[in-house]
Amino acid sequence: MDVKFQMPSTSAQGRAATLTAALLAWTLNEHAEDGRATVEWEFTAPARAILQGSDYYARLNRAALLAFRSKYAITLYEMGCLLAGRRNPTWSGTVDELRERLGAPSNSMPNFSDFRRLVLTPGKAEIDQLAAFTMDWLERRGARGKITHVTITFSPKDDDATNAAADEAERHSTGRRSRREGTADTIVDAASLIAVAATRMSVSDTLRWPADDRVDEFKTPELYAIGRTLGGGHAVQRLADQYVKILKDRRRQLVGDALKADWTKWVTGCSAKWGRV
Repeated sequence: MDVKFQMPSTSAQGRAATLTAALLAWTLNEHAEDGRATVEWEFTAPARAILQGSDYYARLNRAALLAFRSKYAITLYEMGCLLAGRRNPTWSGTVDELRERLGAPSNSMPNFSDFRRLVLTPGKAEIDQLAAFTMDWLERRGARGKITHVTITFSPKDDDATNAAADEAERHSTGRRSRREGTADTIVDAASLIAVAATRMSVSDTLRWPADDRVDEFKTPELYAIGRTLGGGHAVQRLADQYVKILKDRRRQLVGDALKADWTKWVTGCSAKWGRV
C-alpha cells in the first residue's frame, strides 16, 4: 500500500506534469488459522494503465524478482532492467536523490558508509548473482570530501553468465549466499568418493570395524565415505556412536562386504529417520 510510482503526464491546463500515484487501491486480508488465508488486492487506475502500456515490466524477470531478498536490490534491479543494454546504461544523481529512489531515508542511515554497506553492496551482490546484468557504481565527493553524487552503471552479461544467473534464480534460496561467496559445500557422488577411499586400502586389508570405534577419513576411509555421503549431513561419528550402541558386540563380527552393507543400511536408515541437515 505504501508503494508509489511516478510517470510523465499532462495537467488539466495542458502543461507537462508528473503524475504520482499509489500502486494498490485496496487490500483484503483473510483471517484464518489453517494456513490457507489469502490476500486480495486491486491496482489503481493509473497503475493498470502503466502496466498495460509499458514495455518496462516486460523486461522484468519474475523468477529473479522473487529471488531477491533485499528490498533495495529489487529497486536497483528495476533500474537495471530499464538501463542495461542502452547506449548509456547509467543512472547519475545526488545521494539524496538515490536515497529517495530506493526508499532509504537518511535518518535510518545518516552516514554514506552505512548506506554503502547496507544498500549498495548487498544490492550489487544479489544483482550480480541473479540478474542478466551486473551493477557497479562510482562515488563523487564535494568540496569538503563528503560524498555527494553517485553514478550507477548496469552492464549486460554474456550468454553463459546470463544462463547461470537464470539457473540460480530458479534454485532454492537455501545456500544462495554461500554459493555467491564461494563457501558452499561441494556435493560429491557417493560412488566416486567410496571408490577413491577404497584405493587407499591395500589388497590385503580386510575391512573391519575400528577398535576404538572412531570412524574417520584416514583410519577407516571407506566407512567414513559411506557415512559422509549417505548420512543426510549428520556427523559421521554420531552415526558411528549410535551404531555401536545398538549393535554392541555384533559390530566386531562383521568384516569386508558384510560390514560395508550393514553400515550402509544403518547410515541410510538414520538419514531417513533423522532427516537431512
